[in-house]
Amino acid sequence: MSINIFRLEKLENMPNIIRPFDDSFLPYLFDESRMMGKADAIALPENEGDVLEVLAEARLGKTPVTISAGRTGLTGGASPDGGILLSFERMNRIVEKGFDAQKKEWFIRIEPGVRLEDIARTLSGEPRLFYPPDPTEQTAMLGGAVACNASGARTFDYGATRSYVRRLRVALITGEIMDIRRGDIKADSQNMITIPLPHRSISFSIPAYQMPGTKNTAGYFTEPKMDLIDLFIGSEGTLGVFTEMELRLLSKPPFTIGVMIYFPSDEAVARFVHNIRKSSLHLHPQSLEYFDQNSLELLRQKRLQDGASNKIAAIPESARAILYYERLYDDEGMTEQILGSLEEALGAHGISLEDTWAAFDEEGIQRMKDFRHALPEAVNALIAQVKTACPNITKLGTDFAVPDQYLDEMMKLYRVRLNESQLRHVIFGHIGDNHLHINIIPRDEDEYEAGKRLYLELADEVIRRGGTIAAEHGIGKLKKHLLHRMLGEHGIEEMRRIKRLFDPDFLINRGNLF
Repeated sequence: MSINIFRLEKLENMPNIIRPFDDSFLPYLFDESRMMGKADAIALPENEGDVLEVLAEARLGKTPVTISAGRTGLTGGASPDGGILLSFERMNRIVEKGFDAQKKEWFIRIEPGVRLEDIARTLSGEPRLFYPPDPTEQTAMLGGAVACNASGARTFDYGATRSYVRRLRVALITGEIMDIRRGDIKADSQNMITIPLPHRSISFSIPAYQMPGTKNTAGYFTEPKMDLIDLFIGSEGTLGVFTEMELRLLSKPPFTIGVMIYFPSDEAVARFVHNIRKSSLHLHPQSLEYFDQNSLELLRQKRLQDGASNKIAAIPESARAILYYERLYDDEGMTEQILGSLEEALGAHGISLEDTWAAFDEEGIQRMKDFRHALPEAVNALIAQVKTACPNITKLGTDFAVPDQYLDEMMKLYRVRLNESQLRHVIFGHIGDNHLHINIIPRDEDEYEAGKRLYLELADEVIRRGGTIAAEHGIGKLKKHLLHRMLGEHGIEEMRRIKRLFDPDFLINRGNLF
């Protein structure tokens, strides 16, 4: 047994890193959902020992602890509900970059406050390495990304965060530290996991509910013979506090093609996506991102408003939808072959490669990412305007994904129901994974209530087709009602049963998931 478990018996001589909460910390009370929380104290640990001190204090006083990382989440998970707010901004060290000769793979060992952009800078030299998960917000901290099994544009080919986590150190509210390496502890043939601790043993059966046949981060992970580490990935910090993580890295291909393809309709985009999924290996993309007509209109408006400072490329008036195609590859000689195959594939839809926007270098690819990032920023700006008159209004953003066979059907259903509602909205996202974000942008309280009702209707349609209501953002505090609709009361109780074993008083991230 190579899992290492330790118990801190004394907390003497530890620095006092818990302080009363005051107005100087107000930005810590909400994440990008803008759900405002409240806290009695804030803790800014600098190491694992500090984390254990905070948890010991919480355990002693039965005080809730809310874990806060980069606060880039969209579900209110980092918004505290009283008690101690535990922020990881000072635990931001990259501990080691190394090569595992046995597994023949590179890895990086980090603290939870390291940001995605920090990893990118660290890996910018030789050898050419990268961390494939590509969430839109590069200021996100890896502790939060692992906690919600974050994904992004490149998940279509590379997979989500779960695929890259080799090891986790997890602090429990009971004062124990579990050092979990992938492969050390797995569920047995009876679907039981047993964890031996110095003074006790934790044993439980894994949840029996069925995981959706899509990318997913709704609820605790479960599958036959699952690895213990996968229970913690995507658990949204409800079982323990990550103090260190080890992530697998890949060799970065030296060449990239990015192409913005302008389509005349949503139907044409969907047909192209189905075709390219079955395409030859050299055309197979790492990323397929979709923007609907309303998204394009909003970006055109933002481009005009920003004037000379804008980073948004001009969009042809004939475009009714855009698909962003990205391909990473090793051999420069493949460039013409990829472009030729792409030209042929587009020709079947009456589109010429000459009528697209293509980039082949880092600067050009970054402009395309700026284009992608400008859309949620524009949506958030509209919401901010509305909130001045209606403070209770928030963006109603879905995180739905469905199995492949339902992509066309759901795209049509989304469009019909949204147009019938006459609610202001945009649809964009990871179409390669059948994972589209609907952002409903209400203008007043009545539209807000109508938007919430439509959101629930669409969630039920997704669930009926074996999809998920949270493909990458998690559940947090805002989507608990959706998790209940997806897993039912029995599924929620299965999760609660496991939570009680690690956190008997439900102190850590109280209000998230449950």
